[in-house]
Amino acid sequence: MAAVVGIHGIGKEQLGRRQMLTEWGPALGDGLERAAGGPVAVPAFDLVYYADLFLRKPSDGSARKGSGPDTEVITSWLTDLSDGTTQEELLDALSDIVDAQDIADAEAAPAKGYTRVPTSVQRVLRAVDRRYGPGAALLYVGAFRQVRRYLGDPALKQEVDDRVDAAVPEDCRVLMGHSLGSVVAFEYVRRHRRRRLDLLLTMGSPLGLRMVRSRMPNPRYGAVHGLPVGVRSWVNVLDPRDPVTGGRHLADRWPKVDDRQVDNQADAHSVTRYLGKRETGAAVREVLAATTP
Repeated sequence: MAAVVGIHGIGKEQLGRRQMLTEWGPALGDGLERAAGGPVAVPAFDLVYYADLFLRKPSDGSARKGSGPDTEVITSWLTDLSDGTTQEELLDALSDIVDAQDIADAEAAPAKGYTRVPTSVQRVLRAVDRRYGPGAALLYVGAFRQVRRYLGDPALKQEVDDRVDAAVPEDCRVLMGHSLGSVVAFEYVRRHRRRRLDLLLTMGSPLGLRMVRSRMPNPRYGAVHGLPVGVRSWVNVLDPRDPVTGGRHLADRWPKVDDRQVDNQADAHSVTRYLGKRETGAAVREVLAATTP
C-alpha cells in the first residue's frame, strides 16, 4: 500500500490518474533528492483522481466558441449563472487577494486585456495580473469556480470525497494536497477524526482565503489545538506569488502549521515545481525517516 498519497488540484479534467502519476512521482523524487543531497529511494506513492467529476456536458454551454481565454473562461463564467453565481461574488473573491492600492495601480496603467467583461471586473482582474503575474486572474477564477462547486454542491462533494476515501489506505503516512486538493485533503482529515497521519502536506493552498473559508463546513476545525485531531504535523509550502494562495500563511489560522516559502518563478502554482523543492522533499523525508522502524 502507498505510504504517500497525493490529491491533485484544479483544471485536470482532460488528464487521468496514470498521466498525473508520471508527473508527480518524478517531481517528488527530485524534492527528496534535493533534501537528501543525493539519490534516494522514492516511497510507495499513489494519487487520488477526481477531476472527471467536474466535466460539464456540452448542453450547458461549455462548448461555446471564443476568441481567447477572456471569452472562454471569464465571460462564460459571468454569463452562465445557472449555478447561482453572481458578478458580485466574483468581485468579492478577487478582492480577497488584492487591495485598494493594487486596484488603483491597475487603473492608472494602460488598459490591457479582459475587454469583454464589465469595467468593474476588468480593473480587479488587471490588478490580480499586475500583482501576481500574467494569467494569474484566469488561474484564480478557475480555482474559485472549482472550489465553489466542490464546497457548494453536496452531491459532487460526496463523489469527490468517496474517491478519496477509496484511495487513501489505512496505513497512509503522508497525505499531500495541491490547490483544490489541499481543501479536499483537509476535508478528509475533518471527516476521519480517528485516522492518524504523520504528515499533512499542502502546496499552493487556498485554505487561508476568505472565499474558501466562508464555504467550508467547519473552517476552524483543529484551530484551537493548532492542528486537526489525528494530524501529527502539517507543512504548508507556498510561493507568495501564487495567486491561489493569496500569499497567506496557514499558521495564521492553525498555529502549529509549518509554513515554508519557495520561489517557483514564472509558474508559481505548478505542482511539479512545488514537489521538486527541497522544502517539500525535506518535509516528507523527515516524517518517513522518523516513522520507519
